[in-house]
Amino acid sequence: MMQDRFAARGCILRVLLGAIVGLLIGAACAEDLAKKPLDAPAAGSNDGPRQGAESPGNATPRSEAAEAWDAVKDTTNPALLEAFVKRYRNTFFAVIAMARLAELREAAAAKSSPFSALPATGPVPASPPNSRPAIPTDGTRPRAVLYDEDPSNPTGRQFVGSVTWRTESLKAEGRPDELAAHADVDVPSRGLRLTISFRRNLDPSLPASHVIDLNFQVPADKDGVANVPGILMKSNEQARGTPLAGLAVKVTGGFFLVGLSNVATDRERNLQLLLERSWFDIPIVYANQRRAILAIEKGEPGEQVFKTAFAAWGQSSAAAQPGANMTDGNSGNAGK
Repeated sequence: MMQDRFAARGCILRVLLGAIVGLLIGAACAEDLAKKPLDAPAAGSNDGPRQGAESPGNATPRSEAAEAWDAVKDTTNPALLEAFVKRYRNTFFAVIAMARLAELREAAAAKSSPFSALPATGPVPASPPNSRPAIPTDGTRPRAVLYDEDPSNPTGRQFVGSVTWRTESLKAEGRPDELAAHADVDVPSRGLRLTISFRRNLDPSLPASHVIDLNFQVPADKDGVANVPGILMKSNEQARGTPLAGLAVKVTGGFFLVGLSNVATDRERNLQLLLERSWFDIPIVYANQRRAILAIEKGEPGEQVFKTAFAAWGQSSAAAQPGANMTDGNSGNAGK
């Protein structure tokens, strides 16, 4: 049963992500995207080699979209991002560019409410500001705090919960058992439970470095979870989060899969965030379009779980990779 379940999850995520990554690249390139004309895109995978490009030595050729994204990913010019989306609108990088574009627009229009940056649908929002002190639990387990939007209260409502971290062994047909990081989140006063399973991706046909399962359980008389825009990492409960580069897709009611980007720069930065930051932020949009943010603490148990998992995957050195602008700030949740 476990093997069938994970095989089904992988199949669903592969189909959904493949629908984005596998489409033909279209539209004309804006003049300010690059100083020289770009070659015509390949008709195959968006991560495949450029037509006519040669691979020096054993280096893997990069796609045109990947090279163009490297040139514009740090921009703060919305027009440049719009031009990139128009040129590469059917690629995985266009999804990231749209998220970046929305973040720039949200930062310009941000208000005092902690939920002003949280759209009903769209990119990952910022965490609530430090308008309230941290809420303690019994001290025996890491904390979870659910910030629910409340029209009558600009700072929202807070519900305290707890997190139980552990490693789990996943069985895969034809391969040795695979270690995964697992968390059980319980917010009893809100009646919300969440199970998280974080594992590396071993399917070469899936354009993701790691896969995260999010399974929400909400009482029948409560509004269910309709959308999860993404996942952020932050250094403490009151800090603003930095989004992980990836794509979240809804599989069934309350069940979501998040595939993290397998682009080298994104992969290194994601691993550094996962290993070094102490809190997760998971933005939520309920079925009634009310919004929330679930903050989840690693604590010592979570830190040990992630160290164990990454060591088993041979990725524990990712934290030593150089990173740019990795400091938490109060100006928003934009990436590098």
